[in-house]
Amino acid sequence: MIIAYYIFDNQTVEKSKIKSSLDIALKENPHVMIWIIEVDNEIAGYFALAIGFTIEAGGKDGFLDELFLKEKYRDKGIGRAAVKFALDICPTMGIRRLSLEVETHNLRAKRLYQDIGFFTHDRILMSYWVD
Repeated sequence: MIIAYYIFDNQTVEKSKIKSSLDIALKENPHVMIWIIEVDNEIAGYFALAIGFTIEAGGKDGFLDELFLKEKYRDKGIGRAAVKFALDICPTMGIRRLSLEVETHNLRAKRLYQDIGFFTHDRILMSYWVD
């Protein structure tokens, strides 16, 4: 399913990197949680929540990562419910702000996030591969 997410978002990632990332998240890192979304005992999708820290937010900062649903589960309110679940658990974990990124081509997801209350700002997310 993770590979399906990357295909949907027109990204490439090595399978070995996916496996090692999951191993780290599930075994070694208490600051990353992954939820499997099930509908009628079938895996419908998944998302991850990573916890960081930022002075701007005044403490813990969450990042909703890789929310993905199989095609047949989209437009049924499941993605909205997953995001609201993440928002609901943030205060219990001391998370003051939840951020996410969305591909520019994924207008459906962008509308969903904006409808829930997420907003864009005058910043650009930048990355640097350290290794």
